[in-house]
Amino acid sequence: MITCRQKLPSTTLRANSPCRWLARSITKRSGLLILLIFCWSLPAFSAVTITPTSWNVVGLDSNNLAVGPDSYQVGARVCNTGGSAVTSLNASFVWDSANAFINLTGPSTLNLASLGAGVCTDFYFQVTVTRSNAAYDTARRYHITVSGTGFGAVSTPTPREIYVEHLISQSRNSVTSIVGPTTVFVGQTYTYTVSANTATQGYSQLEAFLNLSNVVFQVQSIATTYTSPPGATNDKFYADACGWDNNPLSATYRSCIGPANYAGGKAGGTISTTYTVKILSTGTTTASTLILDFSGSSYHYNNDYGTGINSITITALAAVPNVGLTKSVSPTAASQLIPGADLTYTIAFVNSGAGPASSFVITDPIPAATDFKVASAGSSLGTTGLTVTIAYSNDSGSTYSYNPVSGGGGAASGYDRNVTNVRWTFTGSLSQSAPNNNGNVSFIVKIR
Repeated sequence: MITCRQKLPSTTLRANSPCRWLARSITKRSGLLILLIFCWSLPAFSAVTITPTSWNVVGLDSNNLAVGPDSYQVGARVCNTGGSAVTSLNASFVWDSANAFINLTGPSTLNLASLGAGVCTDFYFQVTVTRSNAAYDTARRYHITVSGTGFGAVSTPTPREIYVEHLISQSRNSVTSIVGPTTVFVGQTYTYTVSANTATQGYSQLEAFLNLSNVVFQVQSIATTYTSPPGATNDKFYADACGWDNNPLSATYRSCIGPANYAGGKAGGTISTTYTVKILSTGTTTASTLILDFSGSSYHYNNDYGTGINSITITALAAVPNVGLTKSVSPTAASQLIPGADLTYTIAFVNSGAGPASSFVITDPIPAATDFKVASAGSSLGTTGLTVTIAYSNDSGSTYSYNPVSGGGGAASGYDRNVTNVRWTFTGSLSQSAPNNNGNVSFIVKIR
């Protein structure tokens, strides 16, 4: 219990204060109000914010409608700035005006089960422009809303629109490489890295993104680096370097008004963007790269547009194995670890996963200052049903075609100093169920 003394009519307790009145008495002479106040803890609050993460400009090739980009990623970042998690998030893309040439491809609503306190997530929607001359210089207004449990619905600022520009193919914008898996599994997380180049000094507006279907991929995070300005980074694929005016009601709409978000008001050069994505559904898809910029009062895209991963196959995740290894040595007593003593190394393996393991291999190096005992490598496979082939290396594991010989490399009789590694190659499947899920391999060496 806390006793507070305040002058009348000083600060009163707010309705949501963690304190409540319990008793009061007034001392007329002093003019003071003596309050007894009981305080308790309120539950942590939740507060969610939302901000756009993509440029308002899209477009079509200015000379040939049949080539160049027509699909764009449009998104928003949702952050939980409160002290407790929020759940059942629903992000919806909502059109605020009509335009037959600008439409969504794919779902207009995306879901997220939970967003922890202090955590942000991005939602991306794919907007496609119809390849028509009539689409140029038209726009369609939109906003993105997010609702859920534990917070009030939030929306991106309005008015905001998607504007179709005349795009010029730009040879100085190019894709260097795209690195990422072509076979993935539902529910698993993977990374894709796009490397690209622009003009050395960069541009006032720049988007360089991998066009990923939001039906298949859920973007977990984006990490981008630029060489201009030196050391510049971004957690989005959109770099608003100059401070772009997105308000269609503004007299300076679609121009740089500042403040600059990067030194010099430009970003680019050599670009590296890594996407961390979660796989949502099965099927086959592609991933192409677009580099879009604004410079010198015109809009450009990379002339190697379409460079990407031609086919990504997504399958349901099967039950996966998990083979663990435990290595031990005998003897261990210090008095027995002397030159000329034999040491037996044993590697126990067990499959503790949810599915059988097949075609697995165990390799192990010969310890330093020891000589391998010829014919000592073996295995104990119990009821696993496995068969094994043992091979030896004399070049630190580069090849496994060496046959140990007694006295090899100047070792004592029965030992071979040339052996550097032993390999056990198993045939068959190691069950995930005991007692058929474990065994061991072993070899002997002599201390020099």
